[in-house]
Amino acid sequence: MPELPEVETIRRGLEKYLVEDTIEKIVLMRNDIICGDADDFVASVTGERVVGTGRRGKVLWLELDGGTGIGVHLRMSGRLLLVPGTAQVPKHTHLVAKLGSGRQLLYVDARRFGRLELLGLDHLGEAVLLRNIGPDALSEELTAEDLIEAAASHGIGIKQFLLDQRHVAGIGNIYVCEILHRAGLHPATPARRVTPAEMRALLRVTREVLQEAIEYGGTTLSDGGYENALGEWGGYRQVLRVYGREGEWCRTEGCRGKIVRVKMAGRSTYLCPVCQAKGKRRTARKP
Repeated sequence: MPELPEVETIRRGLEKYLVEDTIEKIVLMRNDIICGDADDFVASVTGERVVGTGRRGKVLWLELDGGTGIGVHLRMSGRLLLVPGTAQVPKHTHLVAKLGSGRQLLYVDARRFGRLELLGLDHLGEAVLLRNIGPDALSEELTAEDLIEAAASHGIGIKQFLLDQRHVAGIGNIYVCEILHRAGLHPATPARRVTPAEMRALLRVTREVLQEAIEYGGTTLSDGGYENALGEWGGYRQVLRVYGREGEWCRTEGCRGKIVRVKMAGRSTYLCPVCQAKGKRRTARKP
């Protein structure tokens, strides 16, 4: 699933290459990918000029000059691809936006879990795609004090706590594994037992990992999947410290542990049993 770094990379590509273009025609192959009335969606965005972009957590949107926007949640397998007008439309394409420049913006989704929504830019909080979503992980609105207060009543593991988009928006399974490894916290550590000092370090590490991943253009795993708006793969996989590295040596300097994979809440969790020894307090390490 595209997480914050992947969605932000896509947003930046659309900001660079799509803004000031006009949506001349929408060809919608499946109405069920639209939150709300599909006919109203098509009518409202047709003829509109793209004037900007936005993102919160894993949701991005295109800002249109009429005060509306197109919200997109890619979920498991959704892709937004900006291609030439003569390009062959790939399988599982559910929406084609024909642009004034002669190009096409495609929404492609093999598993069809993703959704698009017509947004009112003046009241984004009412959007279906943005309901029950907490502060963005990179936003200044998110503070360590907020996380400390929220975690105080939770006995669930810190990994599960961070994956709950109501607490912090944008983190998924890949990056939560990387964040907790760099912070030296075992994923099963009860959220309420994370000390204030550890939570402050955890928030700092969270932002470091996510910003680093954005610089690499996100993470595309060996079997493919994620592509940016131009169809390019992300390069962060080459520097992942734990995710997908079961049986390999830990990349922390001086550590001789080997990465293990365990199941937590039905999800694969990668960790170093030395760096993240359960119940052992450690100081979050620098990249």
